[in-house]
Amino acid sequence: MILDDLKYKALKCTRENNLEFIDFEICDLLTYVRVSDKQKIFTGVALTPKGEGQLETIQCSSIKEILQSKTYDISLRAVTLATINAIGQYTLSKEKLELRENLREELTKLIMKNSNELDKIVFIGHLAPVVNKLKENRYDVTVFCRTKTDFQNKVYNDIFEYEAVSEASIVVITGAALIGSTVDALLQFTKKAKMVILAGFSAGVYPLWLDNIGFTHIASTYLENFSTETIRQNRLEDVFDNPCYIYPLKNISSKNI
Repeated sequence: MILDDLKYKALKCTRENNLEFIDFEICDLLTYVRVSDKQKIFTGVALTPKGEGQLETIQCSSIKEILQSKTYDISLRAVTLATINAIGQYTLSKEKLELRENLREELTKLIMKNSNELDKIVFIGHLAPVVNKLKENRYDVTVFCRTKTDFQNKVYNDIFEYEAVSEASIVVITGAALIGSTVDALLQFTKKAKMVILAGFSAGVYPLWLDNIGFTHIASTYLENFSTETIRQNRLEDVFDNPCYIYPLKNISSKNI
């Protein structure tokens, strides 16, 4: 499974670079984990799941403990993804990223540049500002969401997502899908898609760990010098104020754009 593979690669990176666990917290909107290389602190975030089961109080004291766990506990899965993302942020800090200002704007521009009026664009997870902007210029934009439906605005229950993805030209999957295992199944239905983008602040994983599995791009935020008070106070918009990047990936399906 993709999450298991990410856990393995993140743990390998941890051992090779002597990374240390600092702390974590499951907040109302986001879950964060902080790790350190003894010089700097790196923060990874993931969406705190809602409607996926009861959030339990958990105790974690090391990266190894988190990443070697095999559990269906939704709280620990969110912490696991945030840990992978924190280690991903450390790894990204070693690269010369082309940072941009606004993730939502950059994601919208990427999709607009590589689509036309006839393309079917499917979102797994509701990135509402991007969806709304695209709908001004693209006819067929559909959203599948577990926590909200709105038939008139083409926001549907995610029980229909596989059918829609199989017919899509462009698929955008929010990083929170990595908390579960639906992302593994979704990628099996994207054979017709020319672009498959993993997006959002939950997609802070090191992009090259996802090469050649079906994604064409990773679009996420770069959380350098990030204050966790932002998360504790549920200031979601402040998270999006951080610099962003769009990272193209190799793809065995030859979807590169």
